[in-house]
Amino acid sequence: MPTSEAQEALFGDIAKQASSGDPQAQLALGQMLLNGVGVARDESAALRWFLASAAQGVPMACNMIGRSCELGKGVAIDLHAAMLWYERAARAGLDWGMYNFATGLTLGWGGEKDLPAALTWYRRAAALGHCKSFNIIGGFYEDGWAVARDLRRARAYYVRAARCGDFRGCFNLARFLFQEGRDAEAERYVAMAREMGTKEFLEKIDAFLERRVNA
Repeated sequence: MPTSEAQEALFGDIAKQASSGDPQAQLALGQMLLNGVGVARDESAALRWFLASAAQGVPMACNMIGRSCELGKGVAIDLHAAMLWYERAARAGLDWGMYNFATGLTLGWGGEKDLPAALTWYRRAAALGHCKSFNIIGGFYEDGWAVARDLRRARAYYVRAARCGDFRGCFNLARFLFQEGRDAEAERYVAMAREMGTKEFLEKIDAFLERRVNA
């Protein structure tokens, strides 16, 4: 783990490169400012560097501007603007841009929901190996969103998500394994989901297990 002194030195080096116009350094500097690495957190300054990097065509910078607009980091929340930046990142070939753009299409951030278009973008991200997209596609098949309901395909996508380390994919695969009577294997995937999951997701796991016990 880098020391604070080492982080500060790294920040200084990257700041020099960013100031000289290096677009990847500008992106990295924005990330450090956003996360408070080697410097006090400054979301507004982070956004300015993301914008500078995006102006030179860096797809991840476009994605990070989208995140800033979505979450209100350094700027007021603006889901319409977030979608414009996510689409730009997606069309530039960035898997995270595709995933975030698809999420916005699913939730209707740009206006009306568009599940078929969302699924298309999730598939494009998945083709690049994007782990979370495997899990979401599984959900589309499990719930019959924009496709015919197909539990076999849903399970197959959850397997791919779990194998590449998505905690939601681990949990969703575990649900299927419990239904198949493969409890020991299911418990292993539940443990993996617990190890990687957020606090809110752990509560969801606990609620599921409680319902299962009381069923």
